[in-house]
Amino acid sequence: MDRKETDSGDRIKDKRILGDEWTGWEKDTDTGKISEGKSTFLYLSMIVLAAMILFAALFWYLILPRFESFGRIWAVLISSVFILVSLFLLSWYLILIISVLTRKSYFNLCLTKGGSLLFFILPIVTKFALSIGISQDRLSHSFIRVTNTLARPGPEDAGPILALFPRCLRKDIRKEAIGICGEFPEVIVNTAPGGTVARKIIRETAPRAIIAIACERDLISGLRDVAPKIPVIGIPNSRPTGPCKDTVIDTDELRSALESFTVKP
Repeated sequence: MDRKETDSGDRIKDKRILGDEWTGWEKDTDTGKISEGKSTFLYLSMIVLAAMILFAALFWYLILPRFESFGRIWAVLISSVFILVSLFLLSWYLILIISVLTRKSYFNLCLTKGGSLLFFILPIVTKFALSIGISQDRLSHSFIRVTNTLARPGPEDAGPILALFPRCLRKDIRKEAIGICGEFPEVIVNTAPGGTVARKIIRETAPRAIIAIACERDLISGLRDVAPKIPVIGIPNSRPTGPCKDTVIDTDELRSALESFTVKP
């Protein structure tokens, strides 16, 4: 269990239970409010994709003579594969940018009923961000803003809207948030102390969409599991006293998310 020191030097117990995602959290400087826009992830992912294509081009240039020694058909084949993959990645990124800017989904890119390359490149972009001094939480916050823009249920989807609250939400904020959810009859509110419980709740309620409140680390983990199948809007919390205790959110953001998924009577 974590401990903290008072000004007088006495040590008191800090009543919180940290998930695995927060191992070594004392070294994390992003425990307060994070405000990172979508552009951070979009710019860094553009650089990563460009670097991937350049490295692939260098590899293609180095191995092309060897394939030509086996016959022209092999050189044409490897060149065609490189060109097609490069065009696919560039087209995908262009569609992503258009989708974020217009808030419209194209070719199921919006993380509903189909996968997305977003989760494939996220670890690479995260490592690049860390190398230039951008923390994992800041990058994750930006990524969540991108996926929030793309997430929306399809017109054929049925089921309730599931609002997942963390156990660490401050009491007054929780009360206000539950009151806001109560204005929307389609919304079911549940508290998920961890990913295992959250997945169980999702299986039992079979929602058509999810609004999840959590830290960036938990949200990214949940998005990986759920977002390719069910649209999710993530609301990152602020942690003025560190993780997993007395966290807060902007309740206006919660209301906006509910309105995007429901029709208020």
